[in-house]
Amino acid sequence: MASVPMTEKSAVEPQTVEVTIVDRAYKLVCPPDEKPMLLECAAMVDTRMRQIKQAGKLQSADRIAVMAALTLARDLLSAGPSGSSSANNAEARQTLRALHQLADQMLAPQEKLFE
Repeated sequence: MASVPMTEKSAVEPQTVEVTIVDRAYKLVCPPDEKPMLLECAAMVDTRMRQIKQAGKLQSADRIAVMAALTLARDLLSAGPSGSSSANNAEARQTLRALHQLADQMLAPQEKLFE
């Protein structure tokens, strides 16, 4: 009996993940294995944005998002090379990529402000 080769997907299908940041929902697409990190990053961004907003210095969502991204990136980079391994560096780069994606989502126009 001849066997019929099964076709395998070369990559796992990305999935849509909904996150809420400062009471606003965002739908993001990521590979299933990156979902936990994306959720953790979204929680970090939400926390930092709320802190910045509560400080009262900024009110514009895009400015708050940029400031949150900058302070989180600073925190990662200021950890410095002392005691860091290549695994930690790879994790930091992956976290920065996820933060960059979230910042892009925050800054992208979600709706028309003026009609």
